[in-house]
Amino acid sequence: MTEPEPLSLLTATARDGQPPEARSGPRLLGLDIGGTLSRARLTVGGQVVADSQAPSASLPAAGRDRATSALTALLARLPLDPADPLDAVCAGSAGLSVPGARQFLHDQLAPLAPPGAVVIVSDAMLVLPAAGLDAGVAVICGTGSVAVGSWQGRTVQAGGWGYLLGDEGGGYWIVREAIRALLGRRDRGQPAGELGELLLAATDLADVPALQRQFYAQPHFPREWARHARLVLQSPDPVAADIVARGAHVVGRLAAAALEQLGGPAGLPVVLAGGLLGDAGFRRAACEAVTHQAPAGSVSVLADDPVAGALRLAGQAAEVRS
Repeated sequence: MTEPEPLSLLTATARDGQPPEARSGPRLLGLDIGGTLSRARLTVGGQVVADSQAPSASLPAAGRDRATSALTALLARLPLDPADPLDAVCAGSAGLSVPGARQFLHDQLAPLAPPGAVVIVSDAMLVLPAAGLDAGVAVICGTGSVAVGSWQGRTVQAGGWGYLLGDEGGGYWIVREAIRALLGRRDRGQPAGELGELLLAATDLADVPALQRQFYAQPHFPREWARHARLVLQSPDPVAADIVARGAHVVGRLAAAALEQLGGPAGLPVVLAGGLLGDAGFRRAACEAVTHQAPAGSVSVLADDPVAGALRLAGQAAEVRS
């Protein structure tokens, strides 16, 4: 849910140089699997042993073969010992509403931990625990968009309909809206403008009709288009400002809808997360939209990586088993 990075990226980082066997305490694995990028973090006794990242391992986002390859590579770069099971694993993933997506991840991760110690949740459910919160609303703007809320054991969701039916305010939607604007200019006999020049250069295409054809040629891989969202957000083209304003309005609407569904006390916090929040203009507009539309007690942007929320949930699962 952080800023999209090149799909070829695959790295792992050991944190302190100590071998895992030199530490003691629960061995936990957390994964944050977004529509563009996957991250994993291994801890032993509360200390971070290693981080790893790879392309998306989400079944609907990447397809079975690419998701399997990405997850295999993600785990291979961590110091995992098949003979020494982890105490618990938690994976937060995009696209879990797609049939088979949850089972796919469970089957891949089950060999790493004892039965019942593998937790699979929506990637949106990682944000509140990553912020150290048990109650409130999280709004995520990455490849897609969704809001989730938790209060007294109750969980609700607003948005997250997927790129065909919704995901307004997400990266794919932002790029699609930019292409729609360029097509409108073409129909009116107007030049593509600076936004058109930027998108054509980024996609290595000759003109707006070619951009339209390419968009239809890649309808099932939203991340491929979402990676251009920051380019649109940072463009000085006037249409970009309109897209930012409309996307931010959706963020506020999602937060308000989730708070209304929760029916909790006034003043629950709202936490924003996702790669699009890395753009200062969108971040500012989104925070202002939530403040104006939702009766939140506070509005903040997640400071830690969402994978930290996966580790917190894995720790809770380990405590239940102990």
